Amino acid sequence: MGIRGWPLRLWPALLVCGAAQALTADPSNTAALKKLSLEDLLAVEVTSVSRTAEPLGGAAAAVAVVSNEDIRRSGALSVPEALRLIPGLNVAQQSANGWAVSARGFTSANSEKLLVLSDTRSIYTPLFSGVFWDVQDYVLNDIDRIEVIRGPGASLWGSNAVNGVINITTKNAADTQGGYAEAIAGTTERAIVTARYGGETDSGVYYRVFGKYSDHDSSVERTTDNRDDWQLGHLGFRTDWRATQHDAFTLQGDWYDGDIGQVSPSVQVIGRPGPTGRLRVDVSGGNVLGRWQHSVNEDSDLQLRVYYDHTHRDDPSYRDDLDTADVDFQHHFRLGTRQEVVWGLNYRYTHDRNEGKVIFAVNPPSSTDTLVSGFVQDQIALLQSLRLTVGTKLEHNDFSGFETQPSIRLAWDITSAQTLWSAVSRAVRVPTRLERDIAIDASNPNGNPVIRLLGNRNFDSEKLTAYELGYRWQIRPTLSADLATFYNRYKDLASLELGTPFIDPTGRTIIPVVNENRTDGNTQGFEALINYEPLRNWHLSASYSYLNMRLDAHGLDLNRGRFIADATPRNQFGLRSLLDVTKRLQVDGQFRYMSAIRNNPLSPTPSGVPGYSELDLRVAYQLWQNVQIAVVGQNLLHAHHPEFGLENQRGEMERSVYGKVSCHF
Repeated sequence: MGIRGWPLRLWPALLVCGAAQALTADPSNTAALKKLSLEDLLAVEVTSVSRTAEPLGGAAAAVAVVSNEDIRRSGALSVPEALRLIPGLNVAQQSANGWAVSARGFTSANSEKLLVLSDTRSIYTPLFSGVFWDVQDYVLNDIDRIEVIRGPGASLWGSNAVNGVINITTKNAADTQGGYAEAIAGTTERAIVTARYGGETDSGVYYRVFGKYSDHDSSVERTTDNRDDWQLGHLGFRTDWRATQHDAFTLQGDWYDGDIGQVSPSVQVIGRPGPTGRLRVDVSGGNVLGRWQHSVNEDSDLQLRVYYDHTHRDDPSYRDDLDTADVDFQHHFRLGTRQEVVWGLNYRYTHDRNEGKVIFAVNPPSSTDTLVSGFVQDQIALLQSLRLTVGTKLEHNDFSGFETQPSIRLAWDITSAQTLWSAVSRAVRVPTRLERDIAIDASNPNGNPVIRLLGNRNFDSEKLTAYELGYRWQIRPTLSADLATFYNRYKDLASLELGTPFIDPTGRTIIPVVNENRTDGNTQGFEALINYEPLRNWHLSASYSYLNMRLDAHGLDLNRGRFIADATPRNQFGLRSLLDVTKRLQVDGQFRYMSAIRNNPLSPTPSGVPGYSELDLRVAYQLWQNVQIAVVGQNLLHAHHPEFGLENQRGEMERSVYGKVSCHF
């Protein structure tokens, strides 16, 4: 429709919101989120660091919180976009629907060393060790906060929480009462329509139901004719019930269905033909989660969480169906006057069915795997201002066997405005189905010999020992600083190596290529976040991160894994401005700079991505009490630019504008 036509798509939504405004004017549904002072921000409670509520300012970890207001005023349309200015995170868009999100290095489309949770439900897939970001679709207005830990969180959350943990927490149904609707249209966003309604039953059960549909255009400057436009529909619900003074219950679930385009096939082997025709991925899935929270007394509480998750992905290279059932129990209590203990048990069952197409295959096609784990953590008040936290995760999984992942953390409140913390942690990334079960012919399958990529059941977990130091300082009521530095040592990283040739039943010679733990390395880095309020109605924040990464291959390293050290920008800088011009008018901006990606391990020749700077702007106006309109410009400094991936596997992100109408009723 072009720039001239996209605002016309918003008029129906504006008329509907205007009618809703005329019929209802309940201010409780339209009150803006309370603005927190910088002192209040450090007092915000986080749960991801210790699995119990504690003030962010005193947490012994590099943790940041993205609030609902941060998401709204960033103009983000997805979770990865909302995470762009967190120091230590690298967020790069590879295509219209593909993201590479990583913490402290190892950037790839898989994000294999980053654990992502949605209301503590893991959305990490064991097929390739990562997250399918294209189906992580949320009603962003219903997200309460996103807690981001840079650094290991494995002592509490288990395997794969190696370089970081992202915990997306949605709002209690009691906080989303009444109706909410929004409509978005723009130059690259064809249409995003959302409707949600919340209410309360006679028995005191709060609930909400929602529906969302998204239609996104393709990226630009693709080297192929394949289009990466995508459409996704999403339905869901949540109920919250405080049955007694001591018992609370939550039941929630959602379902999605979509059609996603690809710039290039998911699986490619040089010299062998891949999928042909339109590269479209049919995706669907759903989950249901139940949680019971019981307060024994003011010093003791427990909770039981159960969820079931099903995902379906019909890709041109494979068809995959994954079922996951997970049960988690946690008990928190005080021991005397100086100790706070939390412990828990977890059981996870997964059943994966994968049908290879064209060149891709895993053997066996179906796999059932279990994980049994437990954790314990003790926070000890050595002094009133000095806290020691020790804990470990013990688990057994069917990929690498028994794993131990301990940590020790120390936090010292130097003054009421200054906290110094340090931590030493161990974490592991367990093997995936691809590393254990893959069976792909990398040369002509009718030839002799045949080079075959094979799974290795002796492939062990990748291991990290992390050393961290951080400092938080409330310099003035209007100025604060959050600094962190780290040194990470990695052992037994994956490396493709030649195995011992053998003769198959047909008499052909098979030259196996298998994953082995033949690469080590280290990273060092520094991260800073500065918040400043020059005026009561103006908030500024600046972020910077530096990363130095070195990997040493002790084998052939046929996958060029050592070059992933060059796949993350060494320097990143961000600047955000949130300005309330009047009570009705907001003007917000985000500037970000990424230094160059020097190389990509997937390329046999040097292939990087130039550094770039970009700017997003948002102007929002409270048209009526319940209705807000906004115009957002993204990537305004360039007509288009690449962010990640090989030239023949990526699109470029273009300058775009969209309009948004939202209303409460």
